[in-house]
Amino acid sequence: MSREIAYSTEVTKLRHNKYLWASRVITVMWVILTICFAILNAVSFVQPQWLGDTAESPGVGFFGLYEYCETLQVDGDYSCKGDFMSFKTILNDSFRAASMLVGISALLFIISIVCILLFFFLKADKVLKICGWLQLIATLCMTAGCIVFPSGWNDDMVRKVCGKEAGKYHWGRCNMRWAFILSIVLIFDGFVLSFLAFMLAKRQANLLPKYKEEKSAGIANGGYNASVNGSFVNPVMLPAEEKQPQHLGTFTSQPYGQDEVDMRDNDNVFEAYDKDQDDIRL
Repeated sequence: MSREIAYSTEVTKLRHNKYLWASRVITVMWVILTICFAILNAVSFVQPQWLGDTAESPGVGFFGLYEYCETLQVDGDYSCKGDFMSFKTILNDSFRAASMLVGISALLFIISIVCILLFFFLKADKVLKICGWLQLIATLCMTAGCIVFPSGWNDDMVRKVCGKEAGKYHWGRCNMRWAFILSIVLIFDGFVLSFLAFMLAKRQANLLPKYKEEKSAGIANGGYNASVNGSFVNPVMLPAEEKQPQHLGTFTSQPYGQDEVDMRDNDNVFEAYDKDQDDIRL
C-alpha cells in the first residue's frame, strides 16, 4: 500500500535529477561557448583586417578599428600606425567610436567569464541573469560598432587605398576582410548566448521550487495513502473539492508500516457497527 507514494516520490526524484543533469550539461556548453566568444571578440578587436585592398585597388593596405597598415615603396613591407591608447593616432571619429564600442564589448564578455566564478557563491539563476545581461549589452555594443565603422570609409587614407569611389558605407575598390566578417557572425552568436543564459536562469528558478512543492505534497499528509472503495490512490491526486464519504469503512487513511494496526481498527469498527444494527433490530 505504501508503494504508490514511494513510486510517486521516486518518479519525481528521477525526473528532477534527469532535468538537473541536462540543465548542467547545457550550462557547461554555454560556459565553453562564452569563453570561445570572448577570445574571438578580442581577436577581431585587435586585428587590422576589417577592410583591405583587392587586385583592383589603387593602393595596398588594410584597416582595422584603430590601426591601419600600408606598404612601403622601398622594400614592400607594411608600416602600421594607430594605437588604441592614443586616440589621436586613429584616423577619424567613426573609427574611434567603433573602437570604443567593440572594445567595451570585448571587456564585458571577459567580465562575464569572471562572473562565472560566482556560481560558487550565489544561486545559479542569479549568476546566469548577470551574465545574460552582460552578454546582451556586449552584443549590442558589437552591433553598434559594426554599424558605425563603415561611416569612416570616406577618410583620405581609406580613399588612397580603396580609390576615390570609397565613401561612407561604400568600400570602393576594397573589400571586407575576415575580422569584419567574424564580428558580424559574433553578433548573432552573442544574442544566442544571452538568450540561452536567460532561458537557463528561468529553468533554474522554476526547477527547485517545483520539485520541493511536489516532494512536500507527498509528505504533507504524514506519508499517508488514501483508500477509496478499496482502491489506493495518492492523496495529492485527489481533487480538492472531493468530500470524504460519510459512511463508515469506505474511506480510511493508512500510514506507512501501519497496515496490520489499521486492519484491526477496521475490524473493530465493523464489529461495533454490526452490534449497533443488532440493537436497532431488537
